[in-house]
Amino acid sequence: MDILYNIIIYPLVQIIEFVFVFTQKVFKETGISIISVSAAVSVLCLPLYSVAEKWQRLERGTQKKLKPKADKIRAVFKGDEQYMILSAYYRQNHYHPVYAMRNTFSLLIQIPFFIAAYSYLSHLEALKGSRFLFIGDMGAPDALLKIGAVSVNLLPILMTLINIVSGAVYTRGFPARDKAQLYGMAAVFLVLLYNSPSGLVLYWTLNNFFSLGKNCYNVFSFHRKYIFLNMFISILLVLSSFYILFIHRGNVNLRIIIAVLMCITILVIWIWRVIKKYISKREYIVLSEKAATHIFMISCLCIWALLGMVTPSLLISASPADFSFIGTYKNPLFFLFNTASQATGSFIFWPLCLYVLFSAKTKKILSLVFMAAAIFSIINVFLFPGNYGLISVTLEFSESVGHGSHSIIINLLVLNSFTLIFLFLLYKNMIKTVIYTFVICFSALTVLSIVNISKIQQSYKRIALYYKPENKTVKELSPIFNLSKTGKNVVVIMLDRAISVFIPYIFDESPELNDKYSGFTYYPNTVSFNGYTRIGAPPIFGGYDATPTAMNDRPNVPVKQKHNEALLMMPVLFSDAGYSVTATDSPYANYTDPPDMSIYDGIQNTRAYITDSVYTDVWLKEHGLSLPSVSDTLRRSISWYSLLRGAPYFLREGIYLKGSWCSTIENSRLIKTLNGYAVLDYLPRLTDFNPKSENTALFFVNNTTHETSFLQAPDYRLVSSVTNYGSSPFKKESAYHINAASIKRLSEWFDYMKKNNIYDNTRIIIVSDHGPEVNFVKKIGLPLNVEQFNPLLMVKDFNSTHSFRTDNTFMSNADVPSLTMQDLISNPKNPYTGNAVNMSAKQKPLYINIAGSIFLHNTIRLDPKKDYYVHDNIFDPDNWEKVEK
Repeated sequence: MDILYNIIIYPLVQIIEFVFVFTQKVFKETGISIISVSAAVSVLCLPLYSVAEKWQRLERGTQKKLKPKADKIRAVFKGDEQYMILSAYYRQNHYHPVYAMRNTFSLLIQIPFFIAAYSYLSHLEALKGSRFLFIGDMGAPDALLKIGAVSVNLLPILMTLINIVSGAVYTRGFPARDKAQLYGMAAVFLVLLYNSPSGLVLYWTLNNFFSLGKNCYNVFSFHRKYIFLNMFISILLVLSSFYILFIHRGNVNLRIIIAVLMCITILVIWIWRVIKKYISKREYIVLSEKAATHIFMISCLCIWALLGMVTPSLLISASPADFSFIGTYKNPLFFLFNTASQATGSFIFWPLCLYVLFSAKTKKILSLVFMAAAIFSIINVFLFPGNYGLISVTLEFSESVGHGSHSIIINLLVLNSFTLIFLFLLYKNMIKTVIYTFVICFSALTVLSIVNISKIQQSYKRIALYYKPENKTVKELSPIFNLSKTGKNVVVIMLDRAISVFIPYIFDESPELNDKYSGFTYYPNTVSFNGYTRIGAPPIFGGYDATPTAMNDRPNVPVKQKHNEALLMMPVLFSDAGYSVTATDSPYANYTDPPDMSIYDGIQNTRAYITDSVYTDVWLKEHGLSLPSVSDTLRRSISWYSLLRGAPYFLREGIYLKGSWCSTIENSRLIKTLNGYAVLDYLPRLTDFNPKSENTALFFVNNTTHETSFLQAPDYRLVSSVTNYGSSPFKKESAYHINAASIKRLSEWFDYMKKNNIYDNTRIIIVSDHGPEVNFVKKIGLPLNVEQFNPLLMVKDFNSTHSFRTDNTFMSNADVPSLTMQDLISNPKNPYTGNAVNMSAKQKPLYINIAGSIFLHNTIRLDPKKDYYVHDNIFDPDNWEKVEK
């Protein structure tokens, strides 16, 4: 049933959802969005209703012609004899009783659209509490009339009356049986929708109103009536364009695009008859119906293979672990095949249904349209993928999805150039060349899909070997962090992608943090050796032996082994020193994500946990919140991701809509944030205290700062609907919210430590692997984003009581091992390299690897033309020097 829904109903739901969300973003008015959905569906159905009416006229004419003699046969003959004679009579006139079903075609058209609208609008959260005109709540029955204690819903009655009038206009001169069918359906819809949300009833009422207008236009004849229709449509579009351009306040590019499209529509409706007349005089491209069908089918198959198989498989194969074991779906191939079934409906089933209904001339036009769509999609996916930064598992890009006018023009020129080449081939009657080209493309796309599926399956098998279901969720909380009340505790907290430059603003907004972070020193002048986790994190744990250049100095050791050795260095040294060691969520342990914590097996007195997402369900239950799951987001949004990749540049911003992917669900990203946030929130309850004098070392990694969401200020707590964004200059930046939340949740943990008298005997280091991909504060005139290489570093030593302070000493996150082991382990040496663990490398400028996490065999790819040396103040452009000038 899910497959059938994806193929038949879901494409219609996508259309309804896109129009609703797009209009909602523009007008911020739910009622106008419902009107737009109704108008869009009515316009899309016009060609189908035109075909239906043609079939119905044919059926009525045929029945009228055959009726006199058929009635005589029924009057004279009975039983089998009547059946045989009637059958012979129908055969002689090339008619079959099954053809009578043509009368019901207009009804059949409504069924899938009704199911799609009902499934989307009947439970739409955006309708709840929304007012429109005389409707108090679009998410509930209207109850406009009160008779004593009884509420009467007037909107369904109005819907039915309009339906009856529309049917009366349409069935003028029809047999009573046909009229009874329409009136009966009006009664059925009254019963079905009487207690439905008024937003859904408004949608169906407007559909009936549009149907009434269509019927009046078709039935009543007057001179040049199309002029009045064109004038009515033009006035509506002009008023809408004026509102969008000069009254509405929103994205300028989006408003301009909508207004331009409306103006183009006005132009087209007025010159359409001239264009149609001119085109009909000469046939520039001669296509037989067979050739048109071949082009249409192979074009549909190419689009399906590209957007339903190749694009999602490329997304998933880039990081199969991110799509594995999500909710009840273990194998990431589920999301691929789910998207493929949705694409089957959008690009094969519904296009084919339309194609078979129309005339040979229309089929030719459809074949050319789908050929152009296939060309556009292929070119966009492979030649114009767009650079939008990293993408999260909830399909949010780290950078904006938008393009300048120059890029848009180039994109359109290339797309149209390729399309014109294929049209020229058809003009020259090189039809087979065109078909064979598309067959080759389809074959290549199929092979690429198979290769990607194989990669995903192989990766999934490897992930399944170390995946431990018990690490995924817990039903109740129990302590996993044991700190000593009398011994020494060392706590290293890595916050993935925490943003250092936000710290002063967070503390300014919440001055009480100065007391909560007593004893801490903030080092804003800190550098990371890479802007991404896979290369930026190892120096935090492995020191200067784990920097990119140091790793490359050992070319005979696999990169994965060097990465694991970096993660293990401090746990091994502390374990050897008699400490009780705990490690969590070590980044890319064993080069897998989620990390393979089995690398800690065999290290004495060491425990390892995965905490990310483990406490999410408990947190949701305790706080009474319900959020859309990651699996629900992926099931819906991967098809939109594919559509974005195949769309021209100028449409992509409208498809992405700031990460909402045309969805009305506002909380789709919160679940990913909550996976890490719940751990920070529960830190006091996850911590207990060892009365023994045993020393402890905790290496704790958390991803809250990596998954951006808006939270409720001033405490920056996770809620379903944010009403207070705070007073910071960055209050509209979701990255600021999650950083503020992390700092505040940690402060609550530190309060818990103080209350239990273990704060003073605990050394705490808060550090990040790298910063953000965009600059928020610092602009230093370099061709790189300095904040991406400026990690957070805050240090509190034992018995430190000074107020929170700032130190501008030049630091790097590779200093963390030295800071952690200072005065605890004498003359520490890396157990894997034998080198001393210290900070002497800063005596020379540090080599900063600008490129992403790219590996060559056993080394990291360094690019002297892009990489830099840096020393002293990292915010002084003069202190950055290209490695190769």
